Amino acid sequence: MIVDPSTTLMTKDTQPGYEHVDEGQPMQAPPSYDAVVGGGDISGPYVPEGAAKAQDVKVPPTSDPYSAGQPPPPQTNHIPATTVYNYINPHTGERIVSLLPPDHPQMICLQQGGHVARSKFGILGILAAVFWFPLGVGLCLLDRKVYCERCGVMLDEGVC
Repeated sequence: MIVDPSTTLMTKDTQPGYEHVDEGQPMQAPPSYDAVVGGGDISGPYVPEGAAKAQDVKVPPTSDPYSAGQPPPPQTNHIPATTVYNYINPHTGERIVSLLPPDHPQMICLQQGGHVARSKFGILGILAAVFWFPLGVGLCLLDRKVYCERCGVMLDEGVC
């Protein structure tokens, strides 16, 4: 159906499914809500025909466990105490607060005053040093990674 605002007559639509509309038939207003619903005074929510009525439903009485004057039960969710360790850097005298225990490898390095450096050369750097001797040694130094033997932290990743 195509509605033309300049007229009160309906025109025939060319889409399938609208063949039942006669051209020239006057437009009618849609039915009112009361006519569609049933026309009576309806108040409240819609209840289908086969549904139980409100008087047939039994609701258990609400009981407040704290209404008898009893205090609420104590909370049993105890968060374990976190142990915080204090360290003093031997070189700078700076105070450091950490959650790591004193026997942790990173804290041992801090207490001893430094890391134990160890270099590892990559396979490509070694091959470059062998095959391109004078220039390859420089490439081998670029492919070097320096890490701490004690705690395993990477001190220098190299260029490559």
